[in-house]
Formats: sequence, structure tokens, C-alpha cells
Amino acid sequence: MNIVKINEDDISRIVPIFNAYRVHAGKKSNKEQANTFLYNNLKNKNATIFIAEEENDVIGFIQLYTMLSSMKMSQLLIINDLFVTEQARGKHVGEKLMNQAFQYGKENGYEIMYLETEKTNVAGNKLYQKLGMVLDEDHNYYSKPL
Repeated sequence: MNIVKINEDDISRIVPIFNAYRVHAGKKSNKEQANTFLYNNLKNKNATIFIAEEENDVIGFIQLYTMLSSMKMSQLLIINDLFVTEQARGKHVGEKLMNQAFQYGKENGYEIMYLETEKTNVAGNKLYQKLGMVLDEDHNYYSKPL
């Protein structure tokens, strides 16, 4: 298995798995919109995406975004998306993608990495804790649709 950073020229490789990820999360399939979204994110350098590939098949991906912090006066790295195909689960693909994200963050001078996941994501929550991420139980995260 290889972990590879992709760019906008590689979009066709990730669109099917990104679409499957969104469908898995209850969203409607829309490969055309996924293509545009991913292309724009990579072209404009709004995201960094690593894929896990096995025999030229994409079996997982992780998408990272940056955020500025006034309190830390630095950039933070956010793991926004992590997905592994059903066939590849149990093969440590998610762990390898996470470790690649940690390495990328260190090499590029980020101070801290964040992620948010649902409490029902049992496998993900176990993985994040196994990899040394600390659950923040002191803060509330709010949202409001606009």
C-alpha cells in the first residue's frame, strides 16, 4: 500500500471514493459536484489530500484544512475527512493515513492538529485515542446553519 499526496491533476482518482464517503454519511451522490469541489480546493490550495492506494485502486483518503488561531497566533491543521473503503477496513489504512497527516503537519510547521467526529464513530474514536489524540471535554462546539 502506498500513501500519496494528490493535486488537482489527480482528481479523477479520488472522486469515486469521495462520493462514496459522502453517500456513507447520508448525502446524495453527486460526482460532478464532488469533482468541482475537490478540484477547486486543491487548485486554490485550500486543502491537502492524501490517498491510500493498493494496486492502483484508491482504498482510503484523508483531507486536511488549515485554520488560523488568534490565541495560539499560528496556523492549525484540521483533519476534516478520513475514509477507508469497506473492503480495506481492518488493514490499518486509516492509521497509516493519520500518521501521514501527522508527519505532514510536523514537516510544515503546524503546532497542533484537530479533528471532530461523531460520538457514534466507535472505530474512529478508538483509532484517534490510540494515535495519541486527546479528547477535549472542556469545550462546547456549536454550529448554526446559515
